Amino acid sequence: MSIEKKVFDVQHFCKRHLQIKNDQIYTKFELFSLIDLIIDEFRKEPTLAEISPPVRIVGDIHGQHDDLVRLLNCKNEGNTASIDDRKPSYAFSTKKWVFLGDYVDRGYNSLECICLVFSLKILFPKQYVLLRGNHETKVINFRYGFRHEILRRLTSKRDAQEVWERFNDAFSFMPLACLVGHKILCMHGGISPDLVSLDTIRMIQRPLIDVNHNRLAQDLLWADPENFERPNEAAFCWNKNRGLSVCFNAQAVSDACRRLNVNLIVRAHQMMPNGFKFFADRKLCTIFSAPRYMNEIDNAGAVLKVAANGKVSLIMMRKSKIQSRQQSEELTKFPGKSEYTSLAEIERFLEGN
Repeated sequence: MSIEKKVFDVQHFCKRHLQIKNDQIYTKFELFSLIDLIIDEFRKEPTLAEISPPVRIVGDIHGQHDDLVRLLNCKNEGNTASIDDRKPSYAFSTKKWVFLGDYVDRGYNSLECICLVFSLKILFPKQYVLLRGNHETKVINFRYGFRHEILRRLTSKRDAQEVWERFNDAFSFMPLACLVGHKILCMHGGISPDLVSLDTIRMIQRPLIDVNHNRLAQDLLWADPENFERPNEAAFCWNKNRGLSVCFNAQAVSDACRRLNVNLIVRAHQMMPNGFKFFADRKLCTIFSAPRYMNEIDNAGAVLKVAANGKVSLIMMRKSKIQSRQQSEELTKFPGKSEYTSLAEIERFLEGN
């Protein structure tokens, strides 16, 4: 049977991933079909997505499929319809969700995670906003595990390379920020000196292959909050820990909230021992949703709940520590000069292999 005559059943594909059955077997056809569908959905959304509360906001997932399934499969009360009306309703089909990025890399099951959130977005497009994280960039997921996982799990090296390239095509169409109820601004990284208005986000054109060509886009994916000098003056400084982008202080957050007319900024991008951390007099909240990160760190995970009236609360996820391998560096950095630091260098490497 030719590829053109095959039928991709996205609902069945999604159901497969709502069970904790890691290391699923994939075909190039179904992955390409999924990516084609999700690109069509991303094309319909602006760079600054919008959604109304109530909503749940999820931070970094990093290939931890069992934890992702756990938070999506929370049972609901009542008889709200689900994917299968004969079964109890679950949060994945009845709640609204904003994911802040970093679905891939680090963990063991990046493919299951990205396939699950992509298929849910296709099935429930108005209920899901999927933002781009810094690991949804080619330079980073080339180095931190996603490409290697695809090469390991697909039988053909050529097919694996094409699938990895195609996933990165999809990432280039993802929105970079989300406005929840007009008063909560979400992104993966942080604010930027170039974030003068919400329209500056809306004006970023996609597909955006290399976010480093746009300073605002880069900061939305990479920036970090930090306490440093000049506490009464909005300030940004070079992000030396990451090797690119900026750090911003509490006053910069306060000024941004006033300028953008929002009450709260929600971001991810950093592991938090308690799963969350407030900053700048609770005007900024960092959410991290991968408990026991990399199977090494005894951290909790958290999800931020935003009620219909805008009030926020937290869902906590805990796991006991399991030390099974040598510790890795948890902070993602932009590759140094001795690494592959640009798309052009990656392309030259791939051509030679």
